[in-house]
Amino acid sequence: MNRIGKLKNIEILRFFFIISVVCCHLKHGVIDSFYNILPLYDKLKENFFNSWIPVDFFFIISGFFLFLTTNFNQDFLDFAKKKFLRLTPLVFYSLILYFIFSLFTPVEFLKYENVFTLFNLQNVGLTFRNGNVPASWFISSLFWGLCFYFYFYKICDKRWFNLINACIIFLCHSFWIHSGNNNTENIVYVFNIGMMRAFAGIGTGYFISEIYKLNIEKIKNKVYNIYQKLLLTALEIYLLFFLVYYTFLHKLNYDNVLIFIIFFWLFLIKKGYLSQFFDNNFSVFLGQFTFAIFLTHQLIIKLWHFYICVDNSSWVILHPVINLVLLFTVIIGFGIFTYYAFEKPVTKYIKENF
Repeated sequence: MNRIGKLKNIEILRFFFIISVVCCHLKHGVIDSFYNILPLYDKLKENFFNSWIPVDFFFIISGFFLFLTTNFNQDFLDFAKKKFLRLTPLVFYSLILYFIFSLFTPVEFLKYENVFTLFNLQNVGLTFRNGNVPASWFISSLFWGLCFYFYFYKICDKRWFNLINACIIFLCHSFWIHSGNNNTENIVYVFNIGMMRAFAGIGTGYFISEIYKLNIEKIKNKVYNIYQKLLLTALEIYLLFFLVYYTFLHKLNYDNVLIFIIFFWLFLIKKGYLSQFFDNNFSVFLGQFTFAIFLTHQLIIKLWHFYICVDNSSWVILHPVINLVLLFTVIIGFGIFTYYAFEKPVTKYIKENF
């Protein structure tokens, strides 16, 4: 990364799209609680139809950075250990929270199912069981997907790797779009849809990374005039609006993954004013909370359902917008707390001792 430089503007994309994932899970428990009672919530439920799609954007980003920054000379077991220690502690933290709240709230602690969650086994085709942190299916698929591609890249001739990877992307994407979008479903008993999404996304990130590395010097040295920059900026703004609108503000489904790849590339080359505007430390500041928000927001939503939507439903009916604003504030605030209180110190300790 010394030659390439820090891609700060990518961090803001993580933050933008984690909000979309939160919107997806709001449909269950919060918005559903007022179905046919609050027209606003009915409309939101309808428009949040595709708000789960950005998870595939995260797979692409992870694949891109895997092949951009990883030292492939290291031993496979060392790589797997580092990834496990990076991803799993926050999963463990989330499970501990569920256990604590299960002692004095209606939250049920799924002790047997959580074993699969803790060892990243709940979404690889071996079980249909899902523990207390449903969002951790992504962590499981990401971990095994990254391990697969790391090992595959080490042992395979690059010419064959490109061909086989392209076939994997095509087949996995086909499995996914014909599956009905159930991430715990196994096609032909073995091919888990969550894993298919991981393989398709990480493999796509590889090709973006290769194109980027081959063209980085040309990208840096290319000078655009004001009209070209304005044109690229207009395209950046349009694609951002498109992705936001057709992921969590509208129910129609377009090929948002393809649109994201184009948008992602524009942010990588940083020639438009929008991508340059977000290339700052504040984007990094917001992006660092994404993982903590992702793994803790469903617990907040569940508790909000019990104590606000059920016990204080009349207040929600009178203040539907305030209810959502407060909920988002708590979700983001608790994610920030989790980052500083747990994720950051634990990550630092692991880096220094493992």
